[in-house]
Amino acid sequence: MTTQINIRLDEHLLKEIDALSRMLHVPRSEWLRMKLAEAVKESILKYREALALEYTMGHISFEELHAALGSDAEDVRLVHEMTQKGKKEIDKIKIE
Repeated sequence: MTTQINIRLDEHLLKEIDALSRMLHVPRSEWLRMKLAEAVKESILKYREALALEYTMGHISFEELHAALGSDAEDVRLVHEMTQKGKKEIDKIKIE
């Protein structure tokens, strides 16, 4: 299912979008959908990475991480625990 939306764009930007869509032989709306989907995916990935970093730095709890990431939070916790274990092993080697 799709929903139509209306947006206002600067004329110069619209001309650039039209030029790109003509060069690519793609309708303007298809090009815009593709670029919007790419931007959303990239933003979500950055958000998820930021949450994982906040968790590993101790700024948010596992419960907060889980509320935001769902079952993927377990993967973040596992990687964090394995990293901490590896750091402890390295520290032991340095001391000996």
